[in-house]
Amino acid sequence: MKYIFLSVFGRQKERIASSRVYNFVNYLSKNNDVYVILSRDVNSSEYNYNFCKGDYDLPLRFIKKSKGFSNKSNKKPNKIKKIIKNYVTNNISSFKGYRSYESGNLYFLGHNKGYINKILDEIIVEKNTVLITSSGPSKINYFGYIIKKKNPNVFWVADYRDLNQNNPYKSDKFNFKGKKMDKLAFKHADLITSVSKGLVEQNIQNAKNMGYDIKDKSYVLYNGFSKFNNTEIEDEKLHQKYNKIINTKKIKIVFTGTIYPLRRIDIFLKALKETKEVLFIYAGNSYQMVQFYTKHFNIENKVKNLKFIPKEEAEYLQKKSDLLLQLKAEKEEKGILTGKFFEYLQKNKRILSLGDKDKEYNEICKSLKNVDILSYDKEKIVNYFNEIKKEDLSEKYDPNIERFSWENLTKEFDNYITKKLKERNFDK
Repeated sequence: MKYIFLSVFGRQKERIASSRVYNFVNYLSKNNDVYVILSRDVNSSEYNYNFCKGDYDLPLRFIKKSKGFSNKSNKKPNKIKKIIKNYVTNNISSFKGYRSYESGNLYFLGHNKGYINKILDEIIVEKNTVLITSSGPSKINYFGYIIKKKNPNVFWVADYRDLNQNNPYKSDKFNFKGKKMDKLAFKHADLITSVSKGLVEQNIQNAKNMGYDIKDKSYVLYNGFSKFNNTEIEDEKLHQKYNKIINTKKIKIVFTGTIYPLRRIDIFLKALKETKEVLFIYAGNSYQMVQFYTKHFNIENKVKNLKFIPKEEAEYLQKKSDLLLQLKAEKEEKGILTGKFFEYLQKNKRILSLGDKDKEYNEICKSLKNVDILSYDKEKIVNYFNEIKKEDLSEKYDPNIERFSWENLTKEFDNYITKKLKERNFDK
């Protein structure tokens, strides 16, 4: 089968979104011809897609804002002008003019119909070609729509990593733009995949509010983990750099990544103050928050705040931990099943998960041996640490996690797509 995968993310190793794209494409390519069209960040370490049949650059760019650049201004810094000009000159010789559309630090070079069509002409879109667009940003749905419009026989799969509308963590402006892009997917896509049952249900409701019924064309595709990544990182430089941390006699509990709203790291750190022989290791871009509460509770001797570190180093620390910390929202939150959780599962470590309001997540964890769920109750957290022993926290493989491996998730997805294509061809 021929797949075309279109995404803004995919190359940047430090992004969780890229991990989903990379692993999805990697396993799909084992039994299919897969072509990727991805944006390229010149400043990042990149995933290599040489296992694909074709690898193309999507004319989108991640460009850091220069000092003095205003969102309201139509003027672009010289650096941005130069990058855009060079990119258009070197890669889109037939492209006439361009405009930039800002989405955070992501710039879209016009609508790029000509360039997208040029790539598709090279790939040769056939009757049962499957197009997968990975959203967000929501603008990706537009690219899916223009491809589907020109090639009606394409089977379009609109993959949702996050909600494009009614997203509590995004601005009203974001949700308004997302609603417009959702309409294109809800109306024209053949299948809509989401990372959890909760997200599927919310997309179904959003579609219903817009006058569309997508219940029969919705599919849950979890973020999953890759078996290929479950290897010991043997790097002498990392051993030397983190030697004092990893060889401590204390119980090492590690959290890597961003601490999102409603995740009560303050309660955890307050509980840490009353524990013995426990060291909390944090690495991520929420280091200022961790630093604030560390000083507030006077627990500098129990916290190692590494701030932001490369992904390879973060995974090294996960592998060397005794416990991994997962933070869920303190109130019920439907559909939030992050890639971080599955990344943790792959390490075969015990996971302490704080926040017990997510019913779907709790149900998943019931079948897993290495996950302990507690509410945001300081006394319960203290008791938990006082009862566990370091020698009981050795690495243990749980066969129940296999359902979330990308190998199995992709196999099920591929079989489902094959079935849907047969049904569609039969109906015609």
